[in-house]
Amino acid sequence: MLKVGNSSSFLKDPFLENCCFKVGNGFNTPFWEVCWLNDVCLSEAFPELFDISLLKNVSVAVMGGWCDGVWKWGDLGISEVEAVEAGLLAKLLSLRNFLETFVGCNLEKDSVSWNSESDKRFTVSSCYRRYAFRRIPFSPLNRNDEVLEKIWRMEVPFKIKAFAWRLFVNRLPTKDLLKVRGIAFPTSNLNCVFCGLHLEDRDHIFFKCNVIKLIWKDIGEWVDYSGWKEEDCIPLFMEWYAMSRLRRIKEVWKIKFLMWRWSSIGDITYSNCNFYDFCKDLLSFLS
Repeated sequence: MLKVGNSSSFLKDPFLENCCFKVGNGFNTPFWEVCWLNDVCLSEAFPELFDISLLKNVSVAVMGGWCDGVWKWGDLGISEVEAVEAGLLAKLLSLRNFLETFVGCNLEKDSVSWNSESDKRFTVSSCYRRYAFRRIPFSPLNRNDEVLEKIWRMEVPFKIKAFAWRLFVNRLPTKDLLKVRGIAFPTSNLNCVFCGLHLEDRDHIFFKCNVIKLIWKDIGEWVDYSGWKEEDCIPLFMEWYAMSRLRRIKEVWKIKFLMWRWSSIGDITYSNCNFYDFCKDLLSFLS
């Protein structure tokens, strides 16, 4: 995906270009593609030599070795004859002179520092910010963007986040999408599994089916919210999200009590689970 397009910026790995490698034994440090010698990426400093080299995607340890106590570089996958024919002999000599500043490998493992943090230690949040900063919008912002950002930041089980993501981008295996993929259904089996009246698609299953509307109505009553109206998933989610953030939700214990009863009937919880313990650590019991 990073290589889509003709711009050279697509060829850079945004993760690796933010790392600085300290060479130890040289086995885990890519020679061309990362910054390791004076914070220089050799594929960017010498792109023509990188293109003609026969040794790509190799480590520093592959390109040289110890000889009589001195670190010696190999031919780097570039013959001088080929460099002369390509008019790159001067650049090849310049690269070799630059490599002479390298003092050689030792027995320690290679190490990596992360440039986006002051202490040079990697964090997921800084990596996320870096990727988000690099993202190039090729079109106006998608109406899903704000919703998906909230979904991935919520403190809920990952499988819930994944399901919500598929719901918002309309990638659940509903019958209308399966039909588009070429999966054959008898005509009668394309209808909604709840009411049997309409084509089974995302919006009907989750929001517009008469049976589902009753469920949403009951949920609204449980949390003292009576303003629900039929909408598609994005405005509905944003409406409920704002309500949960700005208003105190009432009678939540009723929801927990109903879940406890359902889980007990379905033999999901432990046999000695009482309602008090269930409320203290609800996710552990339901998991």
